Amino acid sequence: MARLFGRRRELAALTAAMEAAARSRGSLLVVTGGIGTGRTALLRALPPLARQRGLRVLSASGAPLERDLALGVVDQLLEPLLPGTAFEPPHDARFLAELLFSVAEFSSREPLLLLVDDLQWADPASLRWLDRLTQRLATLRIVLVVAVREGDPDAEQPRIHGMSDRAAHVLRLEPLSPADTAALVAARLDRPADPVLAAACHQACAGNPLLLTAVLAELAEAGGTFADPAGAVAGLRLPAVRERLLVALDAQPAPVRALAKALALLGDHADPELAGRLAGLDETGRSEAVGALCRLGLFSCGRSPAFVHRYVREAVEESLSPAEQEDGRRRAAVLLHDAGYPAEQAAAQLLATSWCQDGWATEVLRSAATAAVRRGAPEDAARYLRRVLLDGAPSGPERAALLLDLAAIERAFDPAAAVRHVMQALLLLPSAEQRALAVRWIPPALLGGCPPPSVELVAKTAEELSGAPPRAGADREPGLRIEARLRHATVAGPGLLAGSVDRLRALGPTPPLRTAAERELVTVLLHGATVAQRLTAAEVAPLANRILCYEPASPAHVHTALPLLTDTLVAADAIDTVGPWLEAAGEAARRERAPVPQALIGLELTQLMLARGQFARARAQAREVLDLGAARWAPIQSMAAVVRAAIETTDGELTDRLLEAYGESIDHGHSPSMLQLVRASGAAARGDLPTALEYVLDWGRSVERADWRNPAVVPWRTWAAGLWLRMGRAAQAHDLVDEELSRALAWGAPGPVGRAQRVKGELVGGEGGIELLRASMATLEGAVNEMERARTGVVLGQRLRALGRPEEAEAHLRRGRERALACGAPRLAERAARELRELAQSLGPAALTRAERRVAVLAAQGASNKEIATRLAVGTRAVEKHLTQAYRKLDVAGRAELAAVAHLLPSDPQPLG
Repeated sequence: MARLFGRRRELAALTAAMEAAARSRGSLLVVTGGIGTGRTALLRALPPLARQRGLRVLSASGAPLERDLALGVVDQLLEPLLPGTAFEPPHDARFLAELLFSVAEFSSREPLLLLVDDLQWADPASLRWLDRLTQRLATLRIVLVVAVREGDPDAEQPRIHGMSDRAAHVLRLEPLSPADTAALVAARLDRPADPVLAAACHQACAGNPLLLTAVLAELAEAGGTFADPAGAVAGLRLPAVRERLLVALDAQPAPVRALAKALALLGDHADPELAGRLAGLDETGRSEAVGALCRLGLFSCGRSPAFVHRYVREAVEESLSPAEQEDGRRRAAVLLHDAGYPAEQAAAQLLATSWCQDGWATEVLRSAATAAVRRGAPEDAARYLRRVLLDGAPSGPERAALLLDLAAIERAFDPAAAVRHVMQALLLLPSAEQRALAVRWIPPALLGGCPPPSVELVAKTAEELSGAPPRAGADREPGLRIEARLRHATVAGPGLLAGSVDRLRALGPTPPLRTAAERELVTVLLHGATVAQRLTAAEVAPLANRILCYEPASPAHVHTALPLLTDTLVAADAIDTVGPWLEAAGEAARRERAPVPQALIGLELTQLMLARGQFARARAQAREVLDLGAARWAPIQSMAAVVRAAIETTDGELTDRLLEAYGESIDHGHSPSMLQLVRASGAAARGDLPTALEYVLDWGRSVERADWRNPAVVPWRTWAAGLWLRMGRAAQAHDLVDEELSRALAWGAPGPVGRAQRVKGELVGGEGGIELLRASMATLEGAVNEMERARTGVVLGQRLRALGRPEEAEAHLRRGRERALACGAPRLAERAARELRELAQSLGPAALTRAERRVAVLAAQGASNKEIATRLAVGTRAVEKHLTQAYRKLDVAGRAELAAVAHLLPSDPQPLG
């Protein structure tokens, strides 16, 4: 027989009753429980037990469609015992008595086990006969076991109650325990139960055998092994049991069905009182309906009755017609609103309806948006406001205000949508002052990526505002913010960068930074001066750091012009202050789980890590930016840090992801397209150096037209020169590098100067090139970029080795390799290692001192350090030192590799032994 779980108590009582009947005393046992509790399974487990004890088994089952068939259940039950008996009407008292006598007489010869499932659906005549039988069981060798579905209206019949009162045992089947659930999981999946999966099954099914069996059947079909067991169980729909649950509910009285539907609409943990009002029930009706659902097994009855499992609620909800859904949810929203429930509960109901144009509905949705923002759920808040807009919010300024509220929320997760909604609001606002206030919701970095008509709309607003009488104090704020955004958006326009420098100087030697708007404008002007190289690094760094002192390290800074401070300070090689500031802002963004601020701060951090030469961290940070979905909403110009990371670290994956995201994009505005550099990186990775060079040169020409002069910001000449060198055409690179070095010296930051000196040193032969490389090393000692020092060290080591200066070459190569490994640049490290190996091979044992040779020979022969020390009469520390130097000079990893080159070593000492 199929194994039962969690029914030891019931089986013990049933087995005892069968053994008593086998001796001489019969009894009645009633098995009861809600839907799916396993009544039928328990009855099916009894025949083998009965036959083992010498009882003959007869069984029958009631059915709703057979209730009009008189004595139908008795016919099923007794036909094997009394074949040929006609059970057709009339069924008078004499006929019933004869049946009873025949059964009693048979049981005197052979004890009987009579099983009747679903007694609540038995026909009236069968119930009468069974009722009479129960009154005589004590004197018969018969065990009668009947199963009754608790909570079914038909189970309330007087005869069924009377039979239950006379029963020797009423066995109410309880839900399975967690241990029994785990045992059933193991049996059905035919392997030891995963504790996480077993716990998920028990929680989802609340120990209900019907639901648990259905869950396990679907899990077994899917393979039964899951990385996320809880998620796998939660995602099941269980269509096999849905119809059975609904049939059981349909059999309930109208008030019970109405309450179930109301609770399904209101969701889990709904207030029963509110559900009763939605169902149109008074307190008494609600209590009776809750009791019926609890007895049926669809409800868990505690302080707050609720559906016992999610599958039940979903089945009830899906059974509602569209009209029932629409009407029920609208009434639920009204009830929630009028009863003072949180606005989001009413809003959730409204979102599921097709019409929300009432004034109170708009109020509810806007209040829900405010609440969602407070709890850190901007996407929910935006959903509420979008529904208000969809259903026809007021026009004109009121609609504009709603659009701006939505844009302020969307900036946290969908900046592109935020900008669109601000632009729509600008068209609805009547005055330039109102439009200027609205523009503050557009992040400056995104305005430049907007289509030209959008930028023109903002420019027109600024023009109208400039024609108004001069303003002071707080009234100046909108004008300063809109000026900052327009200057940033059109930063590459002809002559505009020079105009930014003039505007900055007009603010005086100490520009005012008291307000956020003043700081935004100065930040944009300072960045323009940096890009155009109209000031020096020594001039821009103090002012940029001064601005930073006024600003808290908040994720909100990404929606302003302040990220340009990172650009400026990186270009000036002055990142001591901005580094910790950005780390703190990034940590706050992670706590808030806002993807857009995380991505934008990630761009700044990528730039900072590149400036420090931390290539491994820069690659990881750039990938995180893309993983956060920045490419879906950020224009390619805003992704400059990721583009630089792809180029500087030669990361093919970054390049491919950028090309996939932006390969077909259209550039707006005057800014040189970073897409050209992405394509150059892709071509270089493929080995197509001429195509890569053409892309870089084309971008360089556009940069020059835009007046982007600073090599600390756009080192395109260095990139182009590197490609010329790789192609073996160094002569073409001289003019580019000379111009790069001249501009770097004028800017004054050590990083760009040292980089240009290195590239020029690579182009110049002989001692002149060596001196340039030494100058590069000296310059870079004052820079923050460890990677630039690593590159120069490796190049200098190569040149010194070529000129026959092995010891000096080795020192630079080793230090360059160490720095490259620390920076996460394995290609450069391997290049240095290759040079070191070739250097060691060319020098061989000749590079060793006499003491190092003697120690190496003995070690190659297998002597331990202690034996070598004894033989040479020196300390073991001296042996260790000489051996380490020998390993380094011979470029071997240890004694095993040393033994392999032992034949090259002169044997000064005598062999041991």
